[in-house]
Amino acid sequence: MKKTLLILLAFACLFALQGQTASELYSKLQSAYKNISSFQADLQQSNYYPQLKKTVTYSGKIYFTPGRMLMKFTKPSEQYLKIENNRVELYDAASNTLFQSAVQPQFGRMNPVEILQLYWDKSTVSVTSTTKSAASVKLVPKQDDLVTSLTATLNPSTGIVSRLGYTDKSGNSVTYSFSSIKQNASIPASVWQVNPPKNVQIIK
Repeated sequence: MKKTLLILLAFACLFALQGQTASELYSKLQSAYKNISSFQADLQQSNYYPQLKKTVTYSGKIYFTPGRMLMKFTKPSEQYLKIENNRVELYDAASNTLFQSAVQPQFGRMNPVEILQLYWDKSTVSVTSTTKSAASVKLVPKQDDLVTSLTATLNPSTGIVSRLGYTDKSGNSVTYSFSSIKQNASIPASVWQVNPPKNVQIIK
């Protein structure tokens, strides 16, 4: 009898984790990130271009503090995307080109997780799969000029996001995968000191 009860309790706990609704997962997400002072992780970004039938994958790191973000890639080539003081810089080593511009209002949310939080409020959200360690959701914006859908995978217990992707109106998609995540840990000042070569071509 005791063994049977333990088995039933185990199934009940598993069901509780697997049965979380979209709103419950959102509460976990909000709780995990509401007091974030910094975020850093290993990052893999995959871009898929349907017209070319081609996927390009970049590997690097992401750093974030309120008002500032840096995505720094080392493979397959050096690139960085830096947002600071409402300005954005995108450097591509392959072409030795630096793009500079003001941050547009629609891109004011910088951390990919902030983007997920923003769209969650204005989308139809469905839970597509759940396990003990991962829950996947799909967001379909009710009205948006850029994005047709978003997907995310998060830990159902902690609310920490490990994967985030979106597809635009042209069918292009971008997927971010995060690992070795550190929250509210000190980020050395040297991390933010990214400088392109002196002979870089600047496009504004």
